Parts: sequence; C-alpha cells; structure tokens
Amino acid sequence: MAATASLSHLLLASKPNPSPLPSRGAPALLPLPRRGQRPAPAISAAASDLLSAAPSLKSRLAAGESLYGLFLLSFSPTLAELAALAGYDYVVVDMEHGPGGIPEALACLRALDAARTPAVIRLPEACPVWAKKALDLGPAGLMLPAVESPAAAAAAVSHCRYPPRGVRGAAHPIVRASAYGLDDSYLSRCEDETLIICQVETAAGIAEVDAIAAVDGVDVVQMGPLDLSASMGYLWDPGNRKVRARLREAEKKVLDARKKVAASDGNVAYLGGFAMPNDPAEQLKLRGYHMVAGAVDIGMFRKAALEDVKRFKEAVMEIGEEGDEEDNEKKDKEDDEVSLQVQNPDCLSQLLLNLHHQFRYAAEEDWKIKRQVLVEKRVRSVDVKEALRLQKENNFTILDVRPEADFKEAHPPGAINVQIYRLIKEWTAWDIARRAAFAFFGIFAGTEENPEFIQSVDEKLGKDAKIIVACSTGGTLKPTQNFPDGKQSRSLIAAYLLVLNGYKNVFHLDGGLYTWFKEGLPAVEGEE
Repeated sequence: MAATASLSHLLLASKPNPSPLPSRGAPALLPLPRRGQRPAPAISAAASDLLSAAPSLKSRLAAGESLYGLFLLSFSPTLAELAALAGYDYVVVDMEHGPGGIPEALACLRALDAARTPAVIRLPEACPVWAKKALDLGPAGLMLPAVESPAAAAAAVSHCRYPPRGVRGAAHPIVRASAYGLDDSYLSRCEDETLIICQVETAAGIAEVDAIAAVDGVDVVQMGPLDLSASMGYLWDPGNRKVRARLREAEKKVLDARKKVAASDGNVAYLGGFAMPNDPAEQLKLRGYHMVAGAVDIGMFRKAALEDVKRFKEAVMEIGEEGDEEDNEKKDKEDDEVSLQVQNPDCLSQLLLNLHHQFRYAAEEDWKIKRQVLVEKRVRSVDVKEALRLQKENNFTILDVRPEADFKEAHPPGAINVQIYRLIKEWTAWDIARRAAFAFFGIFAGTEENPEFIQSVDEKLGKDAKIIVACSTGGTLKPTQNFPDGKQSRSLIAAYLLVLNGYKNVFHLDGGLYTWFKEGLPAVEGEE
C-alpha cells in the first residue's frame, strides 16, 4: 500500500488569505477546504491515486512569492495551530532557543500539518545527529545555525542528504517523513522539496555570505542580526549603525547575485531575515527579502498581556474610590456631552486637542480619529517625485522624523531632522515593564514619544512653514484593499501633531524615504 506523498505533504496545501470568522450565532465550525483546493483525504490504498503533493516552500520561492513566517518558541501546539490559521506562510519550530526537543516539536508539526501550514525546524546545532532526527519528523525545511564558511555550509547540506550525496542516516521505511513507509515516492523527492536554510549570524559568516549562498544545496541564507551584533561587540545595541551597515552589505551581495542567477548555472540562495524593532518586517520585504520572520509567539503574547494588565491598572487608577450618587450623575452628564461633541464635526478638532492633552501618547489614539483630523486639515500624501519638485519650486522643507542615526546615514538634501521618537532618557519601572523590547533574549534600548517634538519644529521652522513629513517607509492616507482606512506611520503621527498645534501647510511623503532612495533621487550622508 503506497501513498503518493509524505504525511506532511499530504496534509499541507498552499496558503490563501485567512477566512473571515463567522458572525455570532453561526453554526459550529466544521473543517473546511482552503479556497480552490480539495480537502486532503485520509491515507488509504483506495484514495492514494487521488492524493497530490502540495507546493513546497522551495517551489513557492521559485514562483516569486515573498513568504512571511512566525517563530514558535513556546512549543505550544495550540499556538502553532492558531498561527497556521492566522495565515502565516510558514512557522519555525525553534529548538535552538525554545525549551522543547524532538517529542515537543513532533506535537507542533502535527498541529501545523493539520492546519496545512509548512513547518521549519531550527536545530540547536548544525550537526548530523540533530538533522537526522529532525528530518525524520517530516518538516518542510531545516534551519541550521551559525554557518560561517562555505565548507560549513556544504557540511550542513550533507547532513540533510542520504548517501552517497550526504551522511543522513537511513530509516525511511518507518519514519513519519515517509508517512511511516506508506509514501513510496519519498526518497525520490525529499531532497528536492526540503528547504535548507543556513543561518549567517556572525561577523565571520557575513564576510563569506556570497560564497555560502553559492554552495550547492543551500536554498536560503538567513541573516541573524542579534548574534551578529553580539559577535561585533554590540550585544546591547543590535540597532547600532555599524551592525546595520554590515547587514546591508551582506543583503546586497546576496540580492545582486540573485539578479544574475538566470545567466549562471551556479546556485544562489534566497535571502531570509528576522524583523527587529529598528528594522520591521515590511522594510525587509521592501528591500527584497524572500523569507521574513516577523514575529515570535512569546513576544506577541507578552505584548498583549502587558497591554491587557495596563488597561486594567490604569482603569483602577482613574476610577479610584467609589463616589456618591451625585458624582456618578455628574460623570454621566459629562460623558453625554462628550458623546454629543463627537457627533458634531465642528467640535471634533477641539475635542481631539483636549484628548491629546489628556493622553500622553498620541500614537495610542485611534488611527481612524487621527486620519479624520488629517483629512479635515487637508493634509495630503505626495509621492517622492512631487515632493522633490515641491522642495525645489515651492520652498517646501522635508521634515525627516526618523532617529538621528538614520538621518545621518542618508537623507534628502536640505532636509531637517526632528525625531518623533527618541531613546528613553530616564527609565522608570513602568517604562521597563511597558516598553522594553525583547527579541528572543536580551533587552534593547527602548523609545518614547519625543516630548520636545513640537518645540523643536517651532525653533527650526515656525508655524508658516511648508512641510513634507517623511519617515522610513511611510504610511498612507489612501484606502487600500488590505488597509481600508490607510495605514499609520511615524510620519503621519508627526503630521497629526503638527496640525493639532497650528501648522497649516503640512504634506506627507507617501512610501517614505525608502522609495526616495529606491528611485535614485538626490541624497546626502552625515551633517550638512
């Protein structure tokens, strides 16, 4: 009795967008097939001819897809299943930093397979023993850490291949990867479909990244910014300019080699990366990364938990002791007045200004409210070429609100820099609990809203200035399919603060300075 694909391949299907949740009162959910696909049938001799293998991660990369993934450190099958149902293209089960081993990884793979999402196992060490045990579970790919040379990359590939091309131990008739021996085709396709990812995460590895990417069998080189910063002496400062510059050099080498791959018979790996607080996932995608890991399950839960506790604690602090009936009636009357003001567009601007003074963090106000104010104040988005024309012909000033270090690295000629967020100067216990950013392990320098932002702009420009606000990638006021209300960004938050404080000629750079540099428009480095 033979199936036509391994267990993992039988259960996986290509990823569509996640389906909307049913309305309240809908009947109980039943397992539904993904759009445009048949549900995977049970493995049996009668059904074996009907089964077809799902597209592998490798084939999706070859088709030009940009894949977005999540790291699973908790080893929770429930969170693995939830991540799959949310729509991630792949999930990395992290045996390098997570607490689980092979048995715990197996439970997560079963949850991911059931939800038709490819699993990649990150090994604790790039060695044949770990590779053999992980591959026998039947993942869609392996991630091997700390690869520093072409020789190490070639050895990593050999760990994933059977003799005579490698050293992988043979137990294929009985392991899960071959559907416990039911999949007669496993040996003929496992090496073609299993994605091999080599992590390049040290200064030594970065220096050899182009040679590592050229090793036959290496499908993806995965940049490791945290370990790279540690190897360069910046463990506590992974966003350091020198670390970012080294990463950019490595990215360019791999991406430039990829552009030439059509004219070459050699191997050139795809580029993978981790999002960081100073380098979010969307920026990696815009720079050309093919695989982006944008989140960690523990980090996502930590953030949600902190915000949940914060909301409750602040509500207790605001309510205080129980008041008498008269106080409650007064409070109800004030709430009714606020509600009437919100319904009156003429009162909206003043109300929002009052709200801004009540709440410390403008970024935490609802984006729909901010967008309504921006539209009301006639703030509009301009593309980079129009921004350049306005700068030259109409005396507009480009206000770059990125961190000072980014501004010094590259900015449009004549731009001025007033950062909308700054490094936290005085840490309180609440700052540490609320804003400390973690990625796997280690605390990064936090940021806070710059309380001197408006004062600094006033000193440099004044209320009558014509301003185009810019940040890295920029958001947009324009509705899109994925963002019906547009998308918030640092530059739009800055524009919002400016119009609330009396600035009348404020535009916004759509697409941000990334698009400016991509279009090859004039740029300078350092202080002007």
